[in-house]
Amino acid sequence: MDTNVMEIVRIWLNSCKKRGEFPPQKVNTEPITNHEKLVSYAKLCLLALPWIGVQCIWAAEFGTTTPYLQAMGLSEQWASNIWLSGPLMGFFVAPIVGSLSDKCHLKFGRRRPYMIGGLALLGVVSTLLACSKYFGDAGLGVAMAMFIIMDGTINVIQTPLRALIADFAPPEQQATGQLMAATFQGLGGLVGYFLQKFLWTDPLEILALFMVVLAINIVFVGITCFFVTEEHFPQAEGEKTTIAEPFIHLFKSIRGLSGKLAIVGSCVFFCWWALFSWWPTSSTWYMTIVMNGCCEDPSEADYNGICTEESYADCLEGQAINADVNILANVAQLVISLFIALLMNRGILVRVRFVWSALLVFGAALLIGSKFITGAWYAYLVGIGMAVPISGINSFPFAIVGTYNINQETPCESLEGGKKKKEALEVGSQFGLLNLFIVIPQIICTLVIGELRCSYGDEGLSWAIFAAGISFAVAAVIALFIREYKQN
Repeated sequence: MDTNVMEIVRIWLNSCKKRGEFPPQKVNTEPITNHEKLVSYAKLCLLALPWIGVQCIWAAEFGTTTPYLQAMGLSEQWASNIWLSGPLMGFFVAPIVGSLSDKCHLKFGRRRPYMIGGLALLGVVSTLLACSKYFGDAGLGVAMAMFIIMDGTINVIQTPLRALIADFAPPEQQATGQLMAATFQGLGGLVGYFLQKFLWTDPLEILALFMVVLAINIVFVGITCFFVTEEHFPQAEGEKTTIAEPFIHLFKSIRGLSGKLAIVGSCVFFCWWALFSWWPTSSTWYMTIVMNGCCEDPSEADYNGICTEESYADCLEGQAINADVNILANVAQLVISLFIALLMNRGILVRVRFVWSALLVFGAALLIGSKFITGAWYAYLVGIGMAVPISGINSFPFAIVGTYNINQETPCESLEGGKKKKEALEVGSQFGLLNLFIVIPQIICTLVIGELRCSYGDEGLSWAIFAAGISFAVAAVIALFIREYKQN
């Protein structure tokens, strides 16, 4: 970053802090000068910055907790089943936190209190998880409990974080803001992977890794919360808040799901069906389908299986390909998300639904082709190319829903009447509701893929990936019917 850009960012941050507010974007105020464009990018980057830490903690959890729990004595079956806790926690936590943040009346704002509270909980939970091996006979129980709770604490951070971007970005920059989030997610995934490589050398030694990841979250969440000041929404006269209200609001939101949100949600459902068919199976696919490997070590004493040294070497080669692909896919997601964000912010790409549909078509072609095209070169292409649809999935649905809440052409047009303002305040609830369309296919896919593997063995994996491609294709068609509003 050159000196002029750094000076622009410094002046803007100092002016915000001096006034005591982070100036929200007004609708339809598009930057004109290069200076204004740079300041606009700086604002979006600041809002999306905590995603680096959030993705780091996801990477640390995904990469280390299963070996850690198994080293603590958890059976292989339970090590697989416990991952159902993640979507179940997300099913309840995200909508409830979104609803609570919408109705938060603290002077500190609506989103930041939950981000900071979630960060504090994450510190306690991750420390207890990493130190559970010192708890003697109770250690495994503590580790399992903290593993389950950790998913909830991450949702407490990321749900209001998504809503924070939607609160401040004007309609024409909703997609750019969420793409910035996807860019930082790619960067966070890279950081998380390299931290694992250097700090995690033993299944039971995860304390150093989790503490560094926690420090990263404290830094980035702290920077955003320090420089961003939200608008205060005082409690209306006569308004009462009860413990049951978030649950009541959640079920009312589900029952009153509007047509335009239902279309977005349906597209999200099939997107994440595809992703949850790919992510849990990809490593095994590389080892056993692509490389025709056998993953039992024949050099072990008293081994009586069918694996040979050659087939075991093929399995290890597939494992190496998977590791390389994970790095390159994170790099690709970072570059693709940033590139699309720049194109959209410059007005070169305008209609989100067409861009999203095109990205999904690309992903569908890759996964469907994997059933018919063999070879390590295509396996690399599939793994890295998955960054293309993922860049859209992690950003566009949230951008579209955020635009629904602040666009002047939404059905609630009157600011004076308060109706539009009320809808805008519910963006956290709507993001939480959107999360239901993410976690439900995760639960279903976990059960379906498990049954496929039991019935058809590793061959069932190739059919699961083929079905993921079909799911992407269905999502691509649905995306074309998403309702968008003209930007003035």
